[in-house]
Amino acid sequence: MKTKPIFLPVLLSLALLICTLIFPDITIAQTTLQVASKTIEKTIGLPAVQTLHISAEKGDVEIIAWDKPEMSVKLQLSARHTERTTAASDLSKVKYIAERSGRDYYLRNYISLAEGESKPVSNIKARYTIYVPSSISVNVTNTFGTIKMKGLTKKLHLKADFCTTTIADLKGTIDLQTTFGELEGTALAGAISFSGDHTNLRLDHVSGTLKVDASYGNVEIMPTNGLSRLTIHSKKSEVTLSAKNWRLFNYTVNGAYTSMKLPNGFKWKHNTADFKDAFFSNDQFASVQISTEFGKLTIK
Repeated sequence: MKTKPIFLPVLLSLALLICTLIFPDITIAQTTLQVASKTIEKTIGLPAVQTLHISAEKGDVEIIAWDKPEMSVKLQLSARHTERTTAASDLSKVKYIAERSGRDYYLRNYISLAEGESKPVSNIKARYTIYVPSSISVNVTNTFGTIKMKGLTKKLHLKADFCTTTIADLKGTIDLQTTFGELEGTALAGAISFSGDHTNLRLDHVSGTLKVDASYGNVEIMPTNGLSRLTIHSKKSEVTLSAKNWRLFNYTVNGAYTSMKLPNGFKWKHNTADFKDAFFSNDQFASVQISTEFGKLTIK
């Protein structure tokens, strides 16, 4: 009676185990996600609408200024799941608002559940692509997503939680509030304010006035010669001010338990381990005031 050889299956199993350990990114089977989606498109004539309000959840929001006297809205809602029926069922629970009230226009996506209905288990996403005249005011809130805005010139209010935000070519009154995120801005002018918690902030080519209140994040500011006033208060943050000619501004800086790296020319009032206070005056109109706690300050 012959004995069946068992060494070949054993060797194959061993080889498969070794490959899995050495190349963990290689999977034997790949799960395909099924996508259920719906798209809403609207065109709104202006100047009937003066302010756009967006309230997004898990949204990718993009707002771009153009030269047409109207607003174009495209809202794409989607649900992703391994089971097509589950994705379709969860998408039916995703609702939206797109309506005008007076001179305001409201956009919103949200989850609506009937009594006893279970929460969606799919990956829900909302993508807003909006073109507006540059003179419209914009109010945006978003969680767990992205925000991109370009070319606006009037009033902007932004509140973002767990978002990556990119803004460019903005003018006017700009109010930015973020938590647990990233915010990068280029070519900003006007009255600008930023309040951030656990957010990394980077602003390049900033002019006008800028007020920053930051906790637990990095702050990097690169002003133009058009900056008239900069005020920064930070806590447990690393602050860097990079100017092409730092002597164009008058400075007052102080910090508690903060390390400072300042250019030659600053004069110290206090320079101890627990408190530092320095200034630079060159009879300039523009002023910089920085106050830090438990952080690091660099001016260059």
